[in-house]
Amino acid sequence: MNWQLPVNFYFLLSVLSLCLAQQQPADSSANTKTRQVLTFLADLAQQGKLLSGQFAGYSPDTFSTSIIDQITQQIGKTPGILGCDWACGWNYKTPPEDLINYSCNSALKTHWNLGGLVTVNMHLPNPVSSNGGGYKDRGNLNFADLINTTTQTGQRWHLFLDRVADGLNDLQQAGVTVLFRPFHEMNGEWFYWGNQDAQTFRNVWINMFNYLTNTKNLHNVLWVYSPDHSRGNRLAYYPGSAYVDVVALDVYTDDPNSMNGYDEMITLNKVFALGEVGPSTVNNQFEYTRWLTAIETKFPNITYFLAWNDGWAPISNKHACAFYNHHRVLNREDMTLNNTLLTTTTTSTAVPSTVSFTTASSTEGSAVSSSSGTTSSSSSATVIYNFSNGIGQWQGWNLNGGPWQSNEFTFSSTDSLKADVQLYSGGKSSMYTNQASTFIFSGYQRLVVRARVASWGFSSSGTMSAKLYIKTGSSWTWYDSGLTPLNSNSATQIILNLSTIPAADLTYIREVGVEFTSSDNGSQTAVYIAYITAEN
Repeated sequence: MNWQLPVNFYFLLSVLSLCLAQQQPADSSANTKTRQVLTFLADLAQQGKLLSGQFAGYSPDTFSTSIIDQITQQIGKTPGILGCDWACGWNYKTPPEDLINYSCNSALKTHWNLGGLVTVNMHLPNPVSSNGGGYKDRGNLNFADLINTTTQTGQRWHLFLDRVADGLNDLQQAGVTVLFRPFHEMNGEWFYWGNQDAQTFRNVWINMFNYLTNTKNLHNVLWVYSPDHSRGNRLAYYPGSAYVDVVALDVYTDDPNSMNGYDEMITLNKVFALGEVGPSTVNNQFEYTRWLTAIETKFPNITYFLAWNDGWAPISNKHACAFYNHHRVLNREDMTLNNTLLTTTTTSTAVPSTVSFTTASSTEGSAVSSSSGTTSSSSSATVIYNFSNGIGQWQGWNLNGGPWQSNEFTFSSTDSLKADVQLYSGGKSSMYTNQASTFIFSGYQRLVVRARVASWGFSSSGTMSAKLYIKTGSSWTWYDSGLTPLNSNSATQIILNLSTIPAADLTYIREVGVEFTSSDNGSQTAVYIAYITAEN
């Protein structure tokens, strides 16, 4: 069938994108990092990106990062979001607030420090009970009592909130922003908080928001409203835009195209996500790539997903590698470096048909060496790559081995990227990345890399030189620093002058790399790069 979307559809998308770009946190006192996270998420759909996420279990009963490790080891990618649950509301304990356990925070902090985002949900016990349990049983609960502290139910509920606040504050003190998803699937009938009187539910949500935000001074929280797609009344419980940052749907289906509620949820003009996602049939045969097709054709505003664990997880189903490596999917390796949140940029994966070459400066590079490594005299520098957390998406061309993370050469206490290369006169090799989310060079004057060559492998007086380069634009125009001889006993600083490169080219960088050139017919040696910075 040959058809076209009406013009007003594109107008609606542009209006939604503008509204999202201008979105402010529900908490007017949200800290800077939390604001940055919200902006980062709001930009994803417009850029055609989908942030991956994985739930890792209930703290402390079943929580384990083994599923994350399995994905990393088998796929070579790490989900961008790590999720855990702080409450096993089916268990019994006195006092019941002791069922709220945030020991998974240590894993959340580690994931955050490696560049990811984190999310928390809770299957809290029913506060009408003095010994816990009842997360699926209303019993004789009067839901309005949750905000009435003259009742035992209200007093227990606020003890629950105090324990939750402790967990959120533990993350706040560590500088971690939390995607906080309370009362999920509230439009269903399977939890005690579900299918309650809509106005009462809204009152309870608002009371919880004010208590945690204002009374407990928690300003590292992004609030996620997440009804179930399979039930109606998805907007009936919505407490209002002043109390929500992200709207989501929990979706378990074998047919992603059949998801309900998308059109009504995006009318709220909030970041939109899949709060939980998985197949409805758990038989290890689901293809998560079907979600990518559905998102591209029907649900383009989805910014992130949190896959449930066990048999619902992508790694437990078919074509997980193709899913995590799809050009739309953003994983932890694509998001941040050195805890600096970066905005992603959409790029084509096409191989260039023509390449033009330009030298960015008239000199053959600039090298400064010292026994302890070179420090920049720049008053403003941003570390782009330091390799202490792995190699990210760096690759190699014409290498004998690598690239690998290495501590054989370090700079500013950070590891390097190492590769083995064959020595022959005029021989070239390179290490490079096409990781678009790290290309944030506009406004900087120069790009700087620290490089070194091993002392072994050369047959006589041969040398190894290197140039720092970028490729930009649709024709992959080449700019480089010029060749700089490398030293085997200290760091050599190579500088690419960005100020001579057209500003338009700096907004569309396709590749960053270091090219090595040998002048010797020897055997094999190793080359290293470290601590790449953008500077003024």
